[in-house]
Amino acid sequence: MTRILGLCSGDPTSRRSFSGSARQLFRALERRDVLEGAVDVDLSRLGRLLTRTVEVARSRRIAAHRLRARWAPIDMALRSRRASRCLERSGADAALMYGTDFFPATGGGRAAVPVGAALDATFAQIARAGEHDFGSLTPLEVEACVARQRSVFDRCEVLFPRTEWCAASLEEDYGIGEERLVVTGAGTNFDGDLPSRGPYDGRTLLFVGRDWRRKNGPLVLDAFRLARERRPELRLVIIGPPDVGQREPGVEWVGALDGDRREELVARYREASLYLCPSRFEPFGVAFLEAMSAGCPVVALDRGAAREIIEDGVTGSLLRDDEPAALAEVILRWTSDLDRLTAAGTQARRTVEKSWGWDRAARRVEEGLLSVGPGLLLRPRGTGIRGGSAPVERPASAARVR
Repeated sequence: MTRILGLCSGDPTSRRSFSGSARQLFRALERRDVLEGAVDVDLSRLGRLLTRTVEVARSRRIAAHRLRARWAPIDMALRSRRASRCLERSGADAALMYGTDFFPATGGGRAAVPVGAALDATFAQIARAGEHDFGSLTPLEVEACVARQRSVFDRCEVLFPRTEWCAASLEEDYGIGEERLVVTGAGTNFDGDLPSRGPYDGRTLLFVGRDWRRKNGPLVLDAFRLARERRPELRLVIIGPPDVGQREPGVEWVGALDGDRREELVARYREASLYLCPSRFEPFGVAFLEAMSAGCPVVALDRGAAREIIEDGVTGSLLRDDEPAALAEVILRWTSDLDRLTAAGTQARRTVEKSWGWDRAARRVEEGLLSVGPGLLLRPRGTGIRGGSAPVERPASAARVR
């Protein structure tokens, strides 16, 4: 039986590491009885503080120091050495990386066992969007980060993008051959299935997200105000960020719902009629799946992998423009038709149950690592970041199943 060691650039048991996705995937592999264990290969707090202090002193750009430090050669080497030692001691037959700022072999070499990496977006995609501090880097610094990520990909036998959108970037931006890609999908960060929901009230809107700017919170507020002028009974529940706006009629600021308040988050999803998440950049959208699993239709921008999750007009809406008036019209159309809301919510939940889930993702990871062997030939590496951000349309592939 194959034994897989999980290597995570962060605490693999934490809901905060990679928004809880690493925890869920490793737990799913454990349920399949193939996980040797999962270890944190990141630097200590003191180590991170020292390297970030050096980068701030060098660049004098606070916003950029996190990426510069995390992807500095010395940081990557220290994580790689720790990962290599963990892999050697484990006796595992294969390794799954969560995070691409290390590799479980030193000196630029290959590991003794097959290694795969799970990811929801590439640096090239994040850089084009200018998110996660990439907007504060110079073009040369961006290229350096992408090049270092490419060097990690080149040493992996197989890569596990969550979506076809991410897979397209691996092929076009990094020159990764299709035979090395296994699209896994993902699941929610809820533990267990959600109970059935009650009826839709046609007036409760929900926003969930810590990153107020990236999640496009100001757009949601502006659209809500426009919609409420025509339907004063509408209410907006905001979960995640602190109260960043003035108190106003119809808006409820809840704050973060972590730890012991997770059940309240589930309840909020189940009581909402429409989930609003028009993010400026959404690498995957676990929150889409969480809302849909609670029977809540989703409104998002048609960017990233959103169209792989949301069926426009069936399980929610995909907006082409991030304009308040356009979002307000979509809100009014959905909330004025309870029959349509009910049908969309029912279909949304069925979609998640049928097509998504961490157990499915874990099975594909296991099969992907089993399918590779030593001496796999790699295709030539890519030469840079492809311009534009539109997802690439591709035919269905027999080699990759989403």
